Amino acid sequence: MATANSINSGVRSPQILEQMDQLAAAILQEQKKICKLKGPDADKVDLLSQKFAEYVRSRGREFVYRYISSGRGYGPFTELVDGSVKYDMINGIGTNVLGHAHPLMIRSNLEAALVDTVMCGNLQTYIDANETAITLLNAVREKSRLRHFWFSGSGSCSNDLALKLLWQKRAPKYNLIAFRKAFAGRSIATQDITDKPDYREGMPHLLNVHYAPHFDQKNPDPQASIRNTMAALEEIWAQEGDTFCGLVIELVQGEAGFIFGPREFYLEIFKWAKDRGIYIWVDEVQTFARTRQLFAFQMFGLDEFVDVVTVAKAFHVCGTLFTEELNPRPGLIAGTFNGSIAGLKMGRKSVQHLLSENYYGDDGKIARLERTFLKRFKEIAEGVGRNKITYYGGIGSMISFEVGDGSKKITNEFSNKLFENGVICFTAGQNPMRIRFLLPLVLADVNSSDSGEYIDNKYIDEIFSIVEKTVMEVLK
Repeated sequence: MATANSINSGVRSPQILEQMDQLAAAILQEQKKICKLKGPDADKVDLLSQKFAEYVRSRGREFVYRYISSGRGYGPFTELVDGSVKYDMINGIGTNVLGHAHPLMIRSNLEAALVDTVMCGNLQTYIDANETAITLLNAVREKSRLRHFWFSGSGSCSNDLALKLLWQKRAPKYNLIAFRKAFAGRSIATQDITDKPDYREGMPHLLNVHYAPHFDQKNPDPQASIRNTMAALEEIWAQEGDTFCGLVIELVQGEAGFIFGPREFYLEIFKWAKDRGIYIWVDEVQTFARTRQLFAFQMFGLDEFVDVVTVAKAFHVCGTLFTEELNPRPGLIAGTFNGSIAGLKMGRKSVQHLLSENYYGDDGKIARLERTFLKRFKEIAEGVGRNKITYYGGIGSMISFEVGDGSKKITNEFSNKLFENGVICFTAGQNPMRIRFLLPLVLADVNSSDSGEYIDNKYIDEIFSIVEKTVMEVLK
């Protein structure tokens, strides 16, 4: 569905459109052949090792997994260059929210081929950028004060842009409040916000960031966790006074292992910030499209408070939403690219698809997928995984769990064994470290039988049989 008065970009003719329909159907038919687990092809085992050795030499460091895609995959499945097929439960750390070879993705790529360049720029823009931005803004306009969107080159750049808006508006009040275990990116600015000193070894300290504790999920008394955070904020204010440009928070901390609190936790923080004239910046680079609403701030009912929101990953392009009050003076923000034409098209199409196909809400597909995975982890944790799966939790399509003592050694051993057994995950957090799933939403659609509250299909059954097998192999 296009926006009102939409204009098609690129060349068009009845013959081209007919051929594109045929090609899209043919590509989808071929990708659908990647539909089950399999081991490597005998004649391609050495190919993977060869390509890995080449790539490691060119980039100067090893990979986390021995994974190089063949470019073939469908739904939750991805094929490697050695011909092996695995379940993809991390999806480019959240980028491929609809899974592999989704019809919208195929169509976006083909439509991009009709356009005369690869990248859309700020100086010479395309209609695709306008329609994608409007689609996103329309999704937040009703309840929030967000009125503008500016494209960036990455999630880190989106966060850099947000910081610049706050700095200019509050100059010379440049201090920032963030939260323990935060991850904001790896740019020069965002590495100072990210609460991982190892990530900025040898780097100069450029930002004055003060950290408060995020919600403590393991404290049985939620009110005690809220009081602890509020006391920390009061102490920061007492020490620094009115020197802050903003408060940045991930409502669900992705790199920390999907840590989040109840609505009351955020309400207390946001009201405290507003009372002191501090702008609220919500980092949704990882949460966008993955909770029970399109934005996590919508799910928690925090629309009225947000001043700046950053998105990337599942949007296929990146950028920053902001209020009219924070609209910067000319010259502050610019950039060569809005994004690739294919990415802009896919961003718009995927948002429209997710909003129109019952993915959101407490009874939507994402909520049911969440309940399904937590239910299945509960069964393992109370069964064969008793004392082996020591934590499981998450929200929306973001699920995490702890294995054994949650140490780096055990968690990495588990993730590598899970990969070997056919399921790709990633780790998150430290002390304890967790296994992280970013579920492809296609699991709620492909070959599913809707049993009401939960979603059942043969793929979910197989994924959990592999998880269970891996638990027993690593934690004997």
